[in-house]
Amino acid sequence: MGSRLALIVVAVLALGQQQPPPPPAPPPTAAQDPQRPVFRGGTQYVRVDAYPSIEGRIIEGLTADDFELFEDGKPQDVAAADFVPFDELPEDDRGVNVTPREGLDLAADSRYRVIVFVVDRESFDREQWPGVRDSLIKFLETEVTPRDLLALITTDRQWSNLALGKRVSEVQRELDAPEWIAPVMSEERLALLSCGMDAMHGRIRAEETYALLEGLVQLFGQVREDRTSIVYVANGLSRQGPDKRAAEQRSLSMPASVGLVNGRIQRVPRANDMHQQFCKNEVRRLAETDFNKRFEGLIDLARASNVAFYPVAVPLMVPVLPVQRGSVMAKTVAKIPVRRDGGLGYLASGTDGLLIPAMEDINRGLKRIVQDATAHYLLGYYSTNPKADGKIRTIKVRLKNSGSVVRSRPFYRAPTKKDIKVLAEAAPKPVIVAPAYVVTALDTLSKSRPSAQFFTHVGIAASTLNVVVEVPQAAVNAGRWRDGGSLEVIADTNDGVTTAMGRGRLTPNGRAMLQVPITGPRPTKVLVRLRVDGESIVERIVLSPEPSPLAGDPIGYRSGPRGLAIPVGLYEFARDEKLRLDWPLTAKPDKLELKLLDRYGQALKHKVTPTIQETADGPHAVVEASLSPLGRGDYVIELVVTRGADTDRKVLAFRMK
Repeated sequence: MGSRLALIVVAVLALGQQQPPPPPAPPPTAAQDPQRPVFRGGTQYVRVDAYPSIEGRIIEGLTADDFELFEDGKPQDVAAADFVPFDELPEDDRGVNVTPREGLDLAADSRYRVIVFVVDRESFDREQWPGVRDSLIKFLETEVTPRDLLALITTDRQWSNLALGKRVSEVQRELDAPEWIAPVMSEERLALLSCGMDAMHGRIRAEETYALLEGLVQLFGQVREDRTSIVYVANGLSRQGPDKRAAEQRSLSMPASVGLVNGRIQRVPRANDMHQQFCKNEVRRLAETDFNKRFEGLIDLARASNVAFYPVAVPLMVPVLPVQRGSVMAKTVAKIPVRRDGGLGYLASGTDGLLIPAMEDINRGLKRIVQDATAHYLLGYYSTNPKADGKIRTIKVRLKNSGSVVRSRPFYRAPTKKDIKVLAEAAPKPVIVAPAYVVTALDTLSKSRPSAQFFTHVGIAASTLNVVVEVPQAAVNAGRWRDGGSLEVIADTNDGVTTAMGRGRLTPNGRAMLQVPITGPRPTKVLVRLRVDGESIVERIVLSPEPSPLAGDPIGYRSGPRGLAIPVGLYEFARDEKLRLDWPLTAKPDKLELKLLDRYGQALKHKVTPTIQETADGPHAVVEASLSPLGRGDYVIELVVTRGADTDRKVLAFRMK
C-alpha cells in the first residue's frame, strides 16, 4: 500500500477519467506545491490542526508560546501557530464549474473544510434509502457553508472519478434522483462475474470498496494537511481473512483444439484461453486477500493522512421468517432492520471520527463533522525524531497555562528514506518565461551571499528615503556588533547631484532604520557606509529612476521567535516567521489587488489580503502574511494600485530558506 503513495500526486491529474493513472512525473518543487513536507537537518516539518476551546467556542489570540506539543510523548518546540478563522471567511468565490484540479488546489487551502460522502448503494433496499437520503439532504441544507468542499461518490466507482467542489444543489440533485440508488456494475466486476465467481461476490465488492477508500485517503494525505472528513454510508466493511479453499479450486476448461500451423500439427490457442488465465489469477488473488489486514491498513493510512471517518451504519434487513435465498417468496416476505456495526465503530474510533447509527438521528451525528473542523490553529514543528522509518507517530497538544488537552490531529506518518529521496531530487525547470518585472525583482535576492557584511533595503516614499540595515544573525551572535556602529547615507542622481544625506547608528542587535529627507530630484544611486572600530564597510544600491504615481516603496518587518516587527534589510525568511509590508500611498485608491507569485510569475493559491490604514502622513496599504504554508524557494509579492485611470504596480521578492 505504501508503494502507491508517490503515485498520488500525479494521479490527481487523471481525476474524472476511467482509466488508471499514468506513470508518475517528476515531483513538483516546493514553490509549486506548498503542501509538500519540508526537511531540515534530518527532521520533518509537521503541521497540526488544533482546536483549543472553552464551552465549545474556539479560543482566539493564542501564539506558539501558548501551546505544548508532544510527539510519541516527547516534547517538541512549536515553531508556528497560525489562526484560521473559518467563520470569518468571505462569500464563496469559486466558479460555477470547478475542475478536479481546481478542487484539489482549494483543498490544499486550510480555510476550506473537505467533506466526502461515500455511499455503498448495495447496502440499501428501496425502503431504507429514502430516510437516509432525506437526512443527508437536510444536513446539506442546514450545516454546509460556502467554504465546504463537497464530493459524492459510490463504492462501485474508482477514486479517480472524484469531483471535489460540487455545489450543494448538485449533490442534492444526485441524491434525490430515483434511479441513483441502483448499483452500477463496473467493467471489472462484470469481467469477474463472467468467470463464474458468483460465490465470491462479497470479496469482489470488498475489493472495490477498499480500492476506493484507500485511493481517497492517499489522495487527501498528499494534497491536504488539515482534517478531511469522509462520511461512509454502508452496512459494514469486510474483515474477511484469506479463503484457502477457494484459492485451491481449479476452474473448468475445455480441451485444447489441434490444427495445422505452418505445415505442422500444433495446439491452436482458443479465443478464451486468455480469459481463463485471467479468471484463474483473479480467483486466487481475491481468495488470498486478507481484508482484515486491509482494514487495519486503511486505519493506519487515515491516521497518517489526517482523514477522519464518520460511518453511517445502515442496518441489515432480515426476513421475519427463514426464507431460502433467491426464492420468489424472498421478494415479498416482511423484513425487519437489524442493527449491525460491521467494523464501522472501530473504523470511526481509530480515525478520530464518530459512528452514526442510521436507525437514530443521523443529522445529530453529522453535525459533529462541522463541529470537529471549524476555526482552528495550524501549528508547525520540526520533529526531533530523525528516523526515516515510515511509522505512525502520535501527537498530543496541550495549553501551557492550564495543562488542558487540546483536540488536534492525533497522528502522522514519518517519512521513509524513499520519501526523503524523492523530495530531495530536483525537478526539471518548467518552460515558462517569467515577466521582466518579476525577473528584475528576483535579482535583488542575489545579494544574499555568505560573504556579505550587512544587508540594505532602500525605498522611496514621497520625499523620504527609507533605509533599513540588517547584519547577519551569525555576526551578531558572535559579538562583533556588541557596541553597534555609525551609519552614513548618501544618495545621488545619475548626473552626480547629491539629493539626500543622513547619519544614524547601528544598534547592538545589528539593526538600523533611517528616514532621510530628499531635497532635490529623485536619486538613483545610494551609498550606505557602516563604520566600526576604525573599519569602513560600504554597500551600493541602484534605484529605479521612474517615480511611482500611486504607491511608494514598501518597508518590510519580520516577526518570529527573535522578536516582533523587526525592520527587514534581507528579505529571507524561515517558515516560523511572518512578513508585514507597508506601502505608503499618495491618495486613497479605488482598488487594491495583491498576489503571491512563484519565481515564474505564476499566481499561487496562498492568498494575502491588503488593508488600507490611515496615518498622519496619509493612507498606507498594509499586509501581514504567514509564511508557514510556503516551501523553500523564491517568491514575489505583487501589489497593483488603481485610482481613476492610473495604475501602479509594486513588486517585492523574498526567499524562503
